[in-house]
Amino acid sequence: MDNFEKYKEFTKAQDWAAICRLNEVALDSFGTKKELSALPEYLEPDEVVFALTSGIMGQTGTSNAVEFGSNTWLVVLTTDRFLFLDCAMLSSSVDTQSVRHERVQAVSASQGFILGKITVDLGSRLLVVDNCQKATVKVIADLANKWLKEIKNTEKAPSAISADLSKTPLMNLLERLTRLAKIGAISEQEFSIAKEKILNAPAFRAEKEQLLSSLPL
Repeated sequence: MDNFEKYKEFTKAQDWAAICRLNEVALDSFGTKKELSALPEYLEPDEVVFALTSGIMGQTGTSNAVEFGSNTWLVVLTTDRFLFLDCAMLSSSVDTQSVRHERVQAVSASQGFILGKITVDLGSRLLVVDNCQKATVKVIADLANKWLKEIKNTEKAPSAISADLSKTPLMNLLERLTRLAKIGAISEQEFSIAKEKILNAPAFRAEKEQLLSSLPL
């Protein structure tokens, strides 16, 4: 993900406006100021926020009992999931919904004359967030689909490593893995396993010796 370290830095600082500026949109806090204040409490350790917006969703089975009809929710795209927060108007209770990325098939955005809509395809059903700030829906859809693609590519990485050992210059492969680990696309454990495979490969030792022999004394 482009600008991953910036997203990580701004999430740690709880600077939601900076994340929006990084995405070239304005912070959409319409009806969700309480939710933005509560957001840090609901983020998991090392979870990074990519984008935020607000929008209308219908009630769910866990919606605040004192509310009725459609509510304005804070919509947050993170490294792990879509997180939805809705603070009750008359109490301190917070309704939360969480959709892990492994459940998401695709994310689409519809932009109207003034407002926009986000549709999250879960395969068995569609989750729709309406009346969002127009510019934010495309940002969230684009970032979500890009991140979903990176996740799927990462899931293929362990099986791809064995194949790449025979056809890819191993120094280049090691550099690629290091970049993936740096942006959080693979875990430290996955990186360590893959790195060990590369370093122990006979082809890597031969490649290293060839590189060292080509360096000037």
